[in-house]
Amino acid sequence: MQTILRSKNVLINEEFIPADIVIKGEFIESIDTYNSHDIAIDLENRKIAPGIVDLHSDAIEKEIEPRLGATFPIELAVAELDKKLSMAGVTTMFHAIGFEENPKKKRSIELAKEQIEEIYKANKKHLGVDNLIHARFELSSTEAIEPIKEVIENGMVKLVSLMDHSPGQGQFKSLESFQTYYSSYYGLDENELQKVVDKKLNKDEDKINDLIACAKKHNLTLLSHDDDCIEKLDGLLDIGVQISEFPLDLDVAKYAVSKGIATGMGAPNIVRGGSQSGNISAIELVKEGVCKYLCSDYHPTSMLQSVYRMKKDANLEIAKGFSMITSTPASYANLEDRGELKAGKRADIIVIEDDNIPKVVWTIKDGESIYNAIKGFRF
Repeated sequence: MQTILRSKNVLINEEFIPADIVIKGEFIESIDTYNSHDIAIDLENRKIAPGIVDLHSDAIEKEIEPRLGATFPIELAVAELDKKLSMAGVTTMFHAIGFEENPKKKRSIELAKEQIEEIYKANKKHLGVDNLIHARFELSSTEAIEPIKEVIENGMVKLVSLMDHSPGQGQFKSLESFQTYYSSYYGLDENELQKVVDKKLNKDEDKINDLIACAKKHNLTLLSHDDDCIEKLDGLLDIGVQISEFPLDLDVAKYAVSKGIATGMGAPNIVRGGSQSGNISAIELVKEGVCKYLCSDYHPTSMLQSVYRMKKDANLEIAKGFSMITSTPASYANLEDRGELKAGKRADIIVIEDDNIPKVVWTIKDGESIYNAIKGFRF
């Protein structure tokens, strides 16, 4: 079956141009001259772009527990979030699943494994968008290494990030800042706090290297998290890290890019006008050209809005902004079959109305309509 979409604003090679898009089965068959087909779905001036590719989001946690203490079954949460993703125009989602014992955030090694297995199973059976896995490993969680290796060996993981939330670096420049945060946020007494500090500072380098070797064996992209200094980046380069998520200052981001490490920031940081944790504003990195892509972090609907906010705050062309949430992250995740409107690529396509607040009004995944909110149209 063949479907032809037509618009005066089709995103091709970082430029919106008039074009007809020919879809056959799961793929784009061709991009043809505007109005060159007798029969087409004419979307007029609406923008047509590739489906959004999100490399890092823990939105599933809020879907499982939308209110403190009110939890829902994982299988239901996954299915409901999948529908919301289609409405947000996200056609490829990497769920960032944290392997750490963290009761406050309802994270545990056992729960992480359960979530991954459910997402993997559901993705093969009934979900609308591609729900993939980004496994997050806290370097001090030695007990998580074997469970992560297991899900990697079973082909359930596509990305692996290395996180270090120990005191003295990253988010916590001093022991005092670490203690203040953990005691107030988690309600820990002095003895409990000391146990956390001891665990965070106790890392088994041999076992960590074993996990890294496993990820490399399976050709998985390695990411780092909250990088705060050049020395740390040099060490990460040595072990094959390719992406620095959420670098904490401009100099670190510049150095990463100069060394060939990609840099990613959170779309909510862009939309809200700053970091919720007091770190550098992502728009500063965008202005300097050292933010290469955006992820939703925890708020998928921010992805589309961030493109328009970057135009307003950094004078970044809309078409270029779209590449930061489509083609660029797809490339970094080694997903060469998507992220662009191009013959031979998957027909992952979104249609956008942006006369007022930009919104996705139609989402197509692998040539199939999975969300449609265009008034007056019947497909």
